[in-house]
Amino acid sequence: MKFFRIGGSPTAPQSATATGPAQRPVSQYYAPTSRQAFTSGTQSTEISNGALLRSSNFSQDNDGDADYPPLTAPLVPTGASIAPFKARHHPPIYFYNKGAAFYEFTNFSPHPVYYKGKRYPTSEHLFQSFKFTDDHPEIAERVRNCGERPMLAFEEAHRHQAWVRPDWRQVNVEKMEIALRLKFTQHPDLKAMLLGTGDSELVEDSPRDYFWGNGADKSGRNELGKALERLREELRHEDDPDHLPSVRRDAHRFSVQDLTALVPNTSVRQPSANRFSVAVTTGSPVSPRTTSNKNPSLCKFCQSRPKYQNHQYCGRTCAAEAAKVCSFCRINPRHGKHPFCSKTCAAKASGGG
Repeated sequence: MKFFRIGGSPTAPQSATATGPAQRPVSQYYAPTSRQAFTSGTQSTEISNGALLRSSNFSQDNDGDADYPPLTAPLVPTGASIAPFKARHHPPIYFYNKGAAFYEFTNFSPHPVYYKGKRYPTSEHLFQSFKFTDDHPEIAERVRNCGERPMLAFEEAHRHQAWVRPDWRQVNVEKMEIALRLKFTQHPDLKAMLLGTGDSELVEDSPRDYFWGNGADKSGRNELGKALERLREELRHEDDPDHLPSVRRDAHRFSVQDLTALVPNTSVRQPSANRFSVAVTTGSPVSPRTTSNKNPSLCKFCQSRPKYQNHQYCGRTCAAEAAKVCSFCRINPRHGKHPFCSKTCAAKASGGG
């Protein structure tokens, strides 16, 4: 029998207990939710040490790709998704650390993915590229070709955070499902491994990620694990056209917190080609966001978080990234020690182009 946290999701991982009053790590992706008010009512099951198929503990991994930061946890809480409704007859399976069991379930495993005729070194490359594919395909290509290591794709996407599609928080789980489906259908060994997990709960045992993983105190949403469970059910019944999934993702993700998403957006969005037309005609540098919507109280680079006191940026990360990009177009990297990426941007910045 399972006991669930009062006010929490019945699908949140409850199979492991915290050793103490764990503190949430300070993260730019984490926003406190109402569930903090109910931590005193937490109950959890006690499982013997041999019952859990844990891939690793919380020890620090020396590999930069193994202990990666949160991916796209939304700043504003949204309704958590739900894994397929099925009775659990097997203990949960935990995955996270490189070199441990089921590391293949992470987006950082070295399995290339092909999408629309193009090769992506890992599913993480494809997932991060989805942030820019529609409006800024040139940035998506940069993410795809930044290198073989998945951490490079994450860092490249974060460097262009100001140009992420505005509805990313609403579609990120859907895009993750697409990347996972391509990965597990293009690699038969991974598909067999996923189907071989039976009905076990799949949990990304990340101590730092409370959106895609379960977090240090096991209260995270585990969206990656639940997406894998939905994919497992889909693959298991792919030859049965009459099979109905146990739950629909677009329905169960809805919550009271998502009501604001139902309000139509009456603001007119400029076409991608004309988004920076004001800066080009005036010869002034282009801001990460549309010039007319720039908020002086927000970070000069990402325009998504408040400025640090007496500074132009929200933190050292944005300050460092801003120093790497062209002072005019704010997209291309600077050429050597010059503040611009090319003579064209230099001429436009001086008013001569």
